[in-house]
Amino acid sequence: MTAPPRRFDVDAGRGLGRLVVAVLDILRELIERQVLRRVDAGTLTPDEIERLGRALLELDRQFRELRTIFDDGGSA
Repeated sequence: MTAPPRRFDVDAGRGLGRLVVAVLDILRELIERQVLRRVDAGTLTPDEIERLGRALLELDRQFRELRTIFDDGGSA
C-alpha cells in the first residue's frame, strides 16, 4: 500500500511566513533603536546617519511589501 501524497497547506505556509516577518520586524525595531542610541550619543558621522536612514527606509519598504504578500495570500 502506498502512502497518500503529501499536500502543502497554503494557509500554514502563509502563517509561517507571517511569523518570520514578525520576527524580522522585531529585529528591525531593535536595529532602529540602536541607530537612534548611536545618533543621540554622537558616535555616527553625518554620512553614516544618512546611509543608515536610507537603509532603514528601504527596509521599511521591503517589509510593507512582505506584509502585503502574506496578508493577500501571495497574489501581490
